[in-house]
Amino acid sequence: ILFALYSGKPAKEILSVDPFSIFDKMGLREHLTPQRSNGLRSMVNRIRADANAAQMAVS
Repeated sequence: ILFALYSGKPAKEILSVDPFSIFDKMGLREHLTPQRSNGLRSMVNRIRADANAAQMAVS
C-alpha cells in the first residue's frame, strides 16, 4: 500500500500524503498488531525523511 501511495511521486507530494488517514479510511490500522503498527510508522518516517532530504537537495 505504501509503495502504491509513494511510487514515482515527487518529494513534495510524498510529504503531503497522510498514509495513516488512508489506512484508517480502509479500516486496516485496527487489524495491525502493535509491532506491525510500529513498523508501519517507522517505514513512513523513513520515507518522509528521505523525501525531505531530496527536497532540500533541490532547493
